[in-house]
Amino acid sequence: MTSILEKPLINGLSHIKNPTKTLPTFIIEACCTAGRTHQSYKRGGEDEAKERFREEVTCGAFWLWGVKGLNKIGDFIGKKLFKLENLDIDVGKDALRDPFANIDPKIKNKTAIFKFGKIISSVILATGLLGFVVPKINHAITDRTLKNKKQKPQNAMSMDNFIQSTKKPDNSKYELNFRGNEAFINKIMTASHKLENDNTWRLISTDTGMVAGRVYNSRHPAEKFEYLFRDVSSILFYNFTTGATIAALNKAFKTTNAHPKVIDEVCEFLKANNFTKEQLSTVVNPKIGEQFKNVNFSENGTITLKSLVNYLENMGLGQEIIDKATKMSELQPKLRGERILSRAQVQDVFSNSVTSNPEFLKNVINKATYGRATDSKKFVEAKTCQAIRESIDDFVKEIIKKAGSNDVTHDLLKKIKRNAILRTALFQVAGLAFSAFGLAILIPKTQIFLSQKIFGKKSFEDIANGNKKDGKVPS
Repeated sequence: MTSILEKPLINGLSHIKNPTKTLPTFIIEACCTAGRTHQSYKRGGEDEAKERFREEVTCGAFWLWGVKGLNKIGDFIGKKLFKLENLDIDVGKDALRDPFANIDPKIKNKTAIFKFGKIISSVILATGLLGFVVPKINHAITDRTLKNKKQKPQNAMSMDNFIQSTKKPDNSKYELNFRGNEAFINKIMTASHKLENDNTWRLISTDTGMVAGRVYNSRHPAEKFEYLFRDVSSILFYNFTTGATIAALNKAFKTTNAHPKVIDEVCEFLKANNFTKEQLSTVVNPKIGEQFKNVNFSENGTITLKSLVNYLENMGLGQEIIDKATKMSELQPKLRGERILSRAQVQDVFSNSVTSNPEFLKNVINKATYGRATDSKKFVEAKTCQAIRESIDDFVKEIIKKAGSNDVTHDLLKKIKRNAILRTALFQVAGLAFSAFGLAILIPKTQIFLSQKIFGKKSFEDIANGNKKDGKVPS
């Protein structure tokens, strides 16, 4: 890998690992659509392949862009109709971060509940379309192509009848109650943040209604079973197998599961400072001052900067450590107007490890969180930042191990960085490939195999015509 390709590869990998981006899911969806369409063609020919293709493309488009688009419409309504501001502020919170903390409680509660309602409404609308409307339309199109068959799908419904069946009485009234206790509001805010910013939460929330709708609208018990098996098992491959594969490969090769930005910044930091082997050993066995044991943390494991500085001054410690504590508190925005630190951050204040440098940590963590860690409007969980912090030390230890008895030279760091980035790319590709294999080949093949074992070999025409006389869903 040349230096010209190094930065684009690092940035590309960073983009793929960003949980708010849709590119990795788009890649998997494309493979999934192609694989499932092919497997459908092998069983049911052109008719089943076309129905599956329509279903997969529609589902993929809605999941990738539909919910986000509906969220933007909801924000527009909230600002224009309800005069709500601050809709661009994350509503998640923990002991270190609470972007909504400085907003008036009445406005805060209304905004939090509106955001939750907006997101849930978007999910309900998207899943309703995918689980109920789209299957009806898809089945109707298939029914038309099979019009020469005598038996029509038993549960097919005209769009007019379907629309009429979903209408509510004119006198139905719903009102949002913006009152509630703090614990309830906090749960609403956490769920809203996850649904708005985490692809896994968005996918699961969308799939829940979609699976229910598809199963309900199935034309044959075999199809009901296939939808249930396929969609439930797909959740595993969409959400967990990529990360699990990467973690397993890192464990097998005894390498660090570090973000590409961490790899880049750590190597550049070590090169810029020309640390000796003795200095780097402080990462393996850091010395933590005895004074750390007597720091009085709150119940949630944090301490305000003011309290920590008072403690440091009372202990007669110098200005250098006070300055370090001040800079360490800047790893996250102020909380309710005060600078605070976590237990792990205070430990870094007392540590002699070369990686406990607060400016360095702020830079790396901020880049590995895509600028969100220090953004006062955004929420990043403290455990996420701490995991990045730990990966920094783990990667330095890996560098020391690879160096062996040799000095950690610029050339060695360059080589280690190149190999680590290439390894990360290969592991990422392997993770995505395994997920795509499961979704595109393993699941549809298993689905059809099990369906034929349980219900006997059914043609697509049997399923499309709703031939239920000889099939029951297994109890």
